[in-house]
Amino acid sequence: NEGFFFFQAEDGIRDPLWSRGLGDVYKRQGINAEYMGLFIFNRQMKYLLTREEIIIPKDVEISVKARTVTVKGPKGKLFKSFKHVAVDIQIVDQKDGTKKMIIEMWFGSYQSKAAVKSVASVVQNMIDGVIKGHKYKMKCVYAHFPITLNVMDGGKTLEVRNYVGERQVRKFAMMEGCTVFKNEAVKDQIEISGIDLENVSQTCALIQQAAVVKHKDNRKFLDGIYVSEQGFIQDKQMILCQLLTLHIHIENIACLLYTSP
Repeated sequence: NEGFFFFQAEDGIRDPLWSRGLGDVYKRQGINAEYMGLFIFNRQMKYLLTREEIIIPKDVEISVKARTVTVKGPKGKLFKSFKHVAVDIQIVDQKDGTKKMIIEMWFGSYQSKAAVKSVASVVQNMIDGVIKGHKYKMKCVYAHFPITLNVMDGGKTLEVRNYVGERQVRKFAMMEGCTVFKNEAVKDQIEISGIDLENVSQTCALIQQAAVVKHKDNRKFLDGIYVSEQGFIQDKQMILCQLLTLHIHIENIACLLYTSP
């Protein structure tokens, strides 16, 4: 959009300095009136370099080829393509023997440079998924008709019955890599887990959207299945490590209190 720009004023005067009533127009366009008859340049600022770094854990292997990232870990393998994003992705060895991933964008605009942080967040979620695993908890909410939840096919299918008294049976197939578990210790609660955060969250969204009251005021009729908690899968080994760490901290605090005057 570069080139000469010419104005026709409301009062017929073409000189921007003598024309009346055009000052507000120039201010709205963000351009000085003295230069309205000169060249108009694109004022969008470019950022020289936008960069994000991710530290790669030792028990995780990451490979990059043609902006396709593959992550391998104790719980499985994930891959994601970022060919639609104009970024440079590379893995660099550090002096201490560890590795880190560098995501860069050169000469990005204010809007486009936000994709760098988005790519870094997706890769970090993949790393967390192959190490810890992601888990969502969902609870049933009802006022009169109790919702019945049944887990089928070894945790691959969820069956919902008696939703607002309907006879229709709703069945939900879990997305790839996701499993559903019904916690008998907690009433009306299910847990959906997997290593891919996108598939786990999308499965929860499909369940919530399908269990919606139709043709009634949704401010009053709130029956449904909603996400109540989000976190990581707590393995037995991880729980033992956390308890051991907590025990060590308690002992250290006790020693400090005992030795203090």
